[in-house]
Amino acid sequence: MSNRVLLIDGNSVLFRAYYATAYSGARMSTKDGTPTNAVYGFINMFNKAIETLKPTHVMVAWDAGKKTFRTEEYKEYKGTRKPVDPELKAQFPIVREFLDSYGIFRYEQEGIEADDIIGTLSTKLDCECLVLTGDNDLVQLVSDHTKVYLMKNGISNMEMITLDNIEELKGVAYPKQIIDLKGLMGDKSDNIPGVPGIGTKTAQKLLASYDSVEGVYEHIDELKGKMKERLVENKDLAFLSKRLATICLDCDVPCDLSDFTYKCNDLALNAFYEKYEMHSFVKKVHKEIVKIDMEVVETIPSAFLTQPLAVFVDCDNDIFYKQNFYGIALFNKEKIYYVKKDNINDDLLAYLVSDYQKMAFDVKEVYHVLTKEKIAFKPFDYDLKIASFLIDNETNSLNKLSDKLDMDYEVDREILFGKFGGKKKDVNEEERLSYVKDACNTLIEGYQMVSKELINNDLAHLFKNIEMPISEILFEMEEVGVKVDVNILSTLSDKVSAKLNSLEKAIFEISGEEFNINSPKQLAGILFDKLGLKDIKKRSTSVEVLEKLRDESPIIDLLMEYRKLSKLNSTYALGLQKYILDDGRIHGLFHQNLTQTGRLSSSDPNMQNLSVRDEDAREIRKAFVASDDHHILYGVDYSQIELRILAHMAHEDNMIEAFNEGIDIHTKTAMELFDCTSDEVDSHMRRQAKAVNFGMVYGQSVYGLSSELGISFNDAKKFMDKYFASYPKIKGFMDEQVKFCEENGYVLTMNKRRRYIPDIKSRNYAKKEFGRRASMNAPIQGSASEVIKLAMIKITNLLKENNLETKLIMQIHDELVFDCLESEKEQVMAIVDEGMKHACDLLVPLIYEGSFSKDYYGCK
Repeated sequence: MSNRVLLIDGNSVLFRAYYATAYSGARMSTKDGTPTNAVYGFINMFNKAIETLKPTHVMVAWDAGKKTFRTEEYKEYKGTRKPVDPELKAQFPIVREFLDSYGIFRYEQEGIEADDIIGTLSTKLDCECLVLTGDNDLVQLVSDHTKVYLMKNGISNMEMITLDNIEELKGVAYPKQIIDLKGLMGDKSDNIPGVPGIGTKTAQKLLASYDSVEGVYEHIDELKGKMKERLVENKDLAFLSKRLATICLDCDVPCDLSDFTYKCNDLALNAFYEKYEMHSFVKKVHKEIVKIDMEVVETIPSAFLTQPLAVFVDCDNDIFYKQNFYGIALFNKEKIYYVKKDNINDDLLAYLVSDYQKMAFDVKEVYHVLTKEKIAFKPFDYDLKIASFLIDNETNSLNKLSDKLDMDYEVDREILFGKFGGKKKDVNEEERLSYVKDACNTLIEGYQMVSKELINNDLAHLFKNIEMPISEILFEMEEVGVKVDVNILSTLSDKVSAKLNSLEKAIFEISGEEFNINSPKQLAGILFDKLGLKDIKKRSTSVEVLEKLRDESPIIDLLMEYRKLSKLNSTYALGLQKYILDDGRIHGLFHQNLTQTGRLSSSDPNMQNLSVRDEDAREIRKAFVASDDHHILYGVDYSQIELRILAHMAHEDNMIEAFNEGIDIHTKTAMELFDCTSDEVDSHMRRQAKAVNFGMVYGQSVYGLSSELGISFNDAKKFMDKYFASYPKIKGFMDEQVKFCEENGYVLTMNKRRRYIPDIKSRNYAKKEFGRRASMNAPIQGSASEVIKLAMIKITNLLKENNLETKLIMQIHDELVFDCLESEKEQVMAIVDEGMKHACDLLVPLIYEGSFSKDYYGCK
């Protein structure tokens, strides 16, 4: 193989790695708080570049400092750049340590930039040069032996610039014109001034006609108007800008190709990864992934169907009742067999109802596909999507699992089929089968890793006894759906529309003109310019801002009401109608792999929003009705579940005693806060006590409590101090959670679910405080979600054991809704009572409220 050197712009790649993760919630740090997210991203990009580009030699160039020959000529060069974030600055020496551990040559030199080092080497080296950067400046280096790879979105989305495509991609005829382009238009990121008023398109047109900055000024008399004036007045700036943008190609860089030879030092790399707690990389050092071939067959060999297998259904990316199904793959770690839909035979059908263990990714989707095709099956034993999410709650898709495994191919369904529920892409069979093969290989690798980590992290019980059974229950809920009376929605929409028209007239009357109320720009003009209201936040018209302006003008209350009703109409009264299928039901999706606390969520539509307390919005519930005249809805809701969980987990004796004696916990807390008897507690005192109780659940600060109750900071602090004096073990419990999280980076629920909270180690005060609050709340919220899931499992099993027709159809926060056959009411009440009260063993009783009604509105 001829020599191929990869020249990496270190600063550009590290900055890109940092900002790709810094604000996405993917902050990483070691247990001692050392930030590592940028280094982790750099390593990922570096590894993928090596795998993709396969260089024989590698060199990483760095900027040595701010002072260079460019700043000597123009002090303002790069002068507008913000100081480097401290968290990024701390990672520069670490990434250099990584390169040294790997055995990669790195170089930096005072007075010049990384660009100049790379430029000099690309000219000096007599071999193929590949330049990896995120900086367009380096495109000027493209030649017959130098290609520039511009990172747009990580390594998976690189733009390769060559002599053949530079005009198409960059709008210049040849590479050196990049310098002239910057001479004319400047570069804001480097604070290169250019000619004021000359933008990209104008600069490109000038270069197309006159070739260079020099050519433009040689023909300046051919130009006219403002453009000519600007060019004449700023001639010095144009030539200065061109000099600043020119990469030096003849610097004294004392290294040669032989210095860039590299060989991965496994032992040193392992030590580095262990030191910085990047354990996932340790496993990858010696790992070679060999793809298993997939064979498309008309019949799977009978002998193959006598063992535990993994199943992959080949379908597009849509909601289950609209999905197209193409075929099915059955596989293990040695072989993948794929059968097209029309070739599914009795042997395969028999396997799906057999007792052999089966694994899939997203078993709920598999169940839907098989059900839609009228294919019988026995519930699967292992859902890799659920297991992966329990290990790492960022891994909730096949593509994210592939990234975690560092696979070298895409398994992103959106890329292949289009966005979920959106316009479907035309996909040919070859592309689809290639995707299926890659997906199956990902599942094989994923299972090897995840099954071990599930046990190592003590998550096997949660996975097997809670999450797997819940996936089957959610599938059944989605299949059954909930009956919706479209006439009620239409009537409500008409009623809301009439109110909106009335509000619109009142708003126009105060404003003195008609305008688009839904346009933030037009609304800001009315509020801040015409009516002269105080501009609190850069002409923002957010709810937060409008709340603060309520006393300034009667228009604010009207706008708030308008927005509320407008959302009610678009999201619910009208919005829900598009989800009603021919059977008169909404078949929404329920998710167990989205919220980090383990709470269930829903979409298409979001049923969780039906819990809103606003009376107008509550009217929507009237449209959710029993399936027919013989059924009635039964809604049951846990009472103060999170406070009961808190009492149990903290072993707080005073709170446990109150719950066990049936004393209202908010009244009990009010008695402690105000030193009074239960008879003396009025509604205001109880309301304040309730705010304090739930504030503890969410790790609320003194400032937060004072804001919540509208009291002074000192009064809020007195409440807090008194609360912790009354319930001393709660303070100890909260402190323990924060300490555990700081040491381990995560907290645990009662069933060992992990919630990773990287912000707990942030050096940013606000983020660290968020991390502290989350570490107090997550164990409680997560445990509460487990209790409701256990209740769902117990109740569903009892309903089936008793052969009842009643179905669980909705789960909304701590509430369950059943479509109950009226003749089964007594049995259902007894079963639900057993399931709700005895979902799990706590130190306090589990209490719930329940009611029957023909519609969901009446269940509360």
